[in-house]
Amino acid sequence: MNDAVQPASILPSQEDFDAIMRTSMDYVDGWYNADAERMRRALHPDLVKRTLVQNPDTREWQLWRPTTAEMMVEYTRKGGGSKVPEPERQYQVTITNVFRHIATVQCVSPDFMDYLHLAKFEGQGWLIVNVLWEVREGELSP
Repeated sequence: MNDAVQPASILPSQEDFDAIMRTSMDYVDGWYNADAERMRRALHPDLVKRTLVQNPDTREWQLWRPTTAEMMVEYTRKGGGSKVPEPERQYQVTITNVFRHIATVQCVSPDFMDYLHLAKFEGQGWLIVNVLWEVREGELSP
């Protein structure tokens, strides 16, 4: 068995970087522009999106109920983040890591800090499969 790493086999192409960025921008732009089709295009049907909330009685942090792809598309269709004025729709989207068929992206938007996990699927391209997020200001209540 050859233990040597074959760099060419693990390095992403420029097309991969471009596709990861397009998918990530479909997610954030779709949300803030209430574009449900862009949101749908970005998400794998089995998406799981989660955040933490603090139980007001015990003060313990716990996972909030997961959001599915269909829920995200519906929330987007109902307006998403479109109430945020256009001049305030500033995003910082950073691809933090890519390895073969998986990637991690940090997405900072006016309201949220999202960590996106994407996977590359044959015939479908790069899709978001997991999101872990928090509101940028304040706390959510369960």
